[in-house]
Amino acid sequence: MRKSDKQNWLVVSAIVLCVMLTLGLCYFLNGEGFISALNYGENEEKYYLVCAGAYENIALARAEASLVKSRGGAGYVLLADDTYNVVLAAYPSEEEAQAVLSNAASGGAYVKEVCIGEVKSDWAEKDVRGSVEKALGYFGKTYSALREMADGLSDETLTSVDVKNRLDVLRAEIDALRSALNAATAGKDDARYTEVKLALVTAVALIDNAEIDASSSSSSTARVNAASSLRYQTVQLILCRQSLASALSQ
Repeated sequence: MRKSDKQNWLVVSAIVLCVMLTLGLCYFLNGEGFISALNYGENEEKYYLVCAGAYENIALARAEASLVKSRGGAGYVLLADDTYNVVLAAYPSEEEAQAVLSNAASGGAYVKEVCIGEVKSDWAEKDVRGSVEKALGYFGKTYSALREMADGLSDETLTSVDVKNRLDVLRAEIDALRSALNAATAGKDDARYTEVKLALVTAVALIDNAEIDASSSSSSTARVNAASSLRYQTVQLILCRQSLASALSQ
């Protein structure tokens, strides 16, 4: 992994904190993209993962994930229902996912649904509820930006330099939301404020962990690797949002 020890420590710590404090049944293992995913009901917000294959053997799933990454896919290994699913990309609607599926090169590709519980803010005290709601907007902003950048790299409308600059802007925006929430909720002891803060920290860590080689912006390999990394971070973002929804519903 082309990351410094400091960067790896940051993303692992943030994600582990997010997962441990929001959903004790999920586990994250650094470097393998391996997390358990749970569905909670029928009325949640949903995302759709286009998967390249399902395996009972984690080694086979990781081998498939490496191949997927080399082609620009997320290559995220998702454990669900005792099966290791290799994720290509995540979509906000079933229609989009099915459209991608119909054009997928792999005959074994399929769509897996991930349910996210409603992310509520009515638990927050009235004097800070607006700040909480604004902070919770981090998800839509981050998901849309990561997906747009990955797609831009794939269709060559964006370079690695473009993406690096956009990531810097995105990071600053999410960090500003975090700082504003910290100031607004100073002295508040409801653990759910902490959950939202951790979600913002995690989003920043995922942004920082995107592997973008701006020095090789004209290289097709660099574009493919960058697009893969962005899609990988997007899957993690969705799963941590799922954990946050669970925690805020308590």
